[in-house]
Amino acid sequence: MDSQQSKKHETVEIAIHGRGGQAAKTCGEMLTHALYCKGLHPHGQPRYTADRMGAPVSYAIRFRPDGSRVFDRSWSHRPQFVLLFDLSLVEQLDLASTWEPDATIVLNARQDAPLPSCLASSRVARVDATQIARDMRLMKGSVPILSTAMSGAFARVSGLATLDDVLRTIRDVSHAAVGRVVEANLNAARRGYAEVILP
Repeated sequence: MDSQQSKKHETVEIAIHGRGGQAAKTCGEMLTHALYCKGLHPHGQPRYTADRMGAPVSYAIRFRPDGSRVFDRSWSHRPQFVLLFDLSLVEQLDLASTWEPDATIVLNARQDAPLPSCLASSRVARVDATQIARDMRLMKGSVPILSTAMSGAFARVSGLATLDDVLRTIRDVSHAAVGRVVEANLNAARRGYAEVILP
């Protein structure tokens, strides 16, 4: 096994792609925190353009399953797991070319939404995080906040964190929020976990 193959098998990479206002960055921070609380040493970093509603936002997480530290601070190379908040970003930014061909995608989409052909080789799990956020009244103006529903779905699909890990993280990072908002986010995570359709 050459060094590149060895690196691929030793390191897990997660990419999160969304638009400003959907809380993709918050989702990345939550999952990084959840993995850290499991005894891992993940490195997470955001990347985004001008800070405006609707602009592309990305977050990359890298960790080693054996808990050893990650010193590579470069952007994600070939993520095995992807959280995709907005399907239109796939073709707009040619995202599929940056993922492992058989990557597992957690996609915010209705079950009847058509998929682009570039996702044909990927394992696609769907969850209607937009509807969950609307039902839970997790909105920023007219934009649904998807971080907790997508985190719950990711926990079930990936097996890298449990639902309890996600719920604990929501409580940890929401200490300054009022009770109704915390409970709405907890319920969104529970619904994301329960309602995601596995590939």
